[in-house]
This record gives sequence, structure tokens and C-alpha cells, in this order.
Amino acid sequence: RNLKESIQDGVSYMGHFLQKLSPLSRGPQPRLYEDSSSLRRAIRRELDSLRLKLSPYVDEVHQQVGKQLDELRQQLRPFTEELLDQVSLRARELRRHLVPSREVTAQLLDGADELQRFMAHYADKIAFHTDQVKDIFHPYADRLLTEIRRNVEELHRSVAPHARASPEQLNRHIQELSAKLTRNARDLHQQIQKNLEQLKAKLSLYPGSLGGPAAAPGRSREALAREVQRRVEEFRQDTYAQIQAFTRALDQETEEMRLKLSARPEPPEEAPDAPPPPLEELRSRLDALWRDLALSLSERGGERG
Repeated sequence: RNLKESIQDGVSYMGHFLQKLSPLSRGPQPRLYEDSSSLRRAIRRELDSLRLKLSPYVDEVHQQVGKQLDELRQQLRPFTEELLDQVSLRARELRRHLVPSREVTAQLLDGADELQRFMAHYADKIAFHTDQVKDIFHPYADRLLTEIRRNVEELHRSVAPHARASPEQLNRHIQELSAKLTRNARDLHQQIQKNLEQLKAKLSLYPGSLGGPAAAPGRSREALAREVQRRVEEFRQDTYAQIQAFTRALDQETEEMRLKLSARPEPPEEAPDAPPPPLEELRSRLDALWRDLALSLSERGGERG
């Protein structure tokens, strides 16, 4: 059975349900409350049957919204994967540029003055290469923000025919998603920049410890090389973890949005001893639901026609 037939069944069933209730409206109202629990159970059975008949429609709404949000994730995933690749690449370059060469050993043998010149030159070298990497990451942040805006706008257009939320609610949910993803992307960029600043600061401090009179030049170079390797690896691991956290947050935000856009709020639970609502109120609620279903049917029929 197709979706349209399922909705038609639901609308038809709603009509039968209202017909079942209509004779009650001709009787005196007090009779409705003589056995309120039985009436409540009967109403609940009828509504459960209606919900079952409409489940194919609800399932398709759920699937369509989920599909559009999956596409949003798929569109953004290449950018986070490229960021991971760039982190690995730039970490390798930093190691290559900042691990001291063997010529440094000979340079350090020439005494304290030569050591001071090396330290000044090395500090400039650290600043140059870490700042260069910071500049390299700026365009990636801009591209990620641009893609978030573009894909969220596309999501809005694609999900509008399927969302259970009203247009106002949909706009609010989409704006909320866009704001969260944009904030997360900016936070990620700031974290990467902060990681590079910390790397520069840590590496700049270390060469000052090489000037001890008992330090052998060869050992000093090896110690500096180990320090560079350790600090650059810290940068790589920390940045990797932050990019992966951004990806997990993207998955979480889109999953929460899927639930908001595809679910209709459940009616509040009634107290077990509460009397059923007056019949006219019940009929007005069911009439409103019927109109909503008929509108959904006509809209879906127009899309598929």
C-alpha cells in the first residue's frame, strides 16, 4: 500500500470515529461521566488504531527528514576530513623545519656567543613556521563556515515539504541549527590557532635550557629534537581530537534536529481519575486533526500528481 492510500484510510477512519461519537452528543451530557474510565479506554483504543493506520505516513516523514540531515552531514564531512589531513601535513612540515640539523652540533661547539646567535635565530624560525601554519588554516575556517551556511539553507528548502513543524517553528529550528554549527566551526578554528600559539610558546622556551656549561652539543641537539617531536605530536593529537569532537557535535546536533522536525508532540498524560473532556471539546479536537490530515493528503497528492 502506498502513502496516499494510508492517509486516505486514516481520514476515512477518523470519519467513522466521529460518527461513532455523534450519537453520544444527542444524549444528556451527565451520562458521559457515569463510566468515565470506560469512555476513556474506548477513546484511547480508537486513537491507537488511528495512529497505527497513519504510521506509514509518520515513518516516511521521519525518513525524509533523516535523509536530508544525512546529506548535510555528508556535505560537511569532506571539510573535516581535509582539516585532519592538513593537520598531519603541517605537523610533518613543522618537524622537518624545526628539528635542528646536524650542523647545529658544530655551531654549538663554537662557544656561548654562537649559542646565543643560534637561540635568537631558532626563536625567529619557530615564530615564522608556526605563524605560517596559522595563516594556512584561515581559508579552511572560512570555507567551512561558507559550506555550513550554504548547506543549512539547502536543508531548509529540502526539508520544508516533509517537516511536521509549522513554518515558524521550522525557521526557528533551522536558525538554531545554523547558529550552533557556525559557533562550533568558529570555536574549532580558534582552538587550532590557540594550539599553534601554545606550540610556539613551548618551543620558544626550550632552547634557553641548552646553554648550561656542562651540556654536550650533540646531546643538546638530540634533546631539542626530541622536544620538537614531542611538542609537535601534542599539537597534532590535540587538534585531531578537537576536529573529531566537532564532527561528533555535528552528528548530535543533526540528530536532535531530526527529532524536532519529524516528531509531533504527544498529548499530555491525563490523571487516571480525571473525567473525560466534554464531548464537544473532544469533537473539536478530532475535527482539527481531521482537517490537518485532509490538508496533508491534498498536499502530498499535489506533490505526487
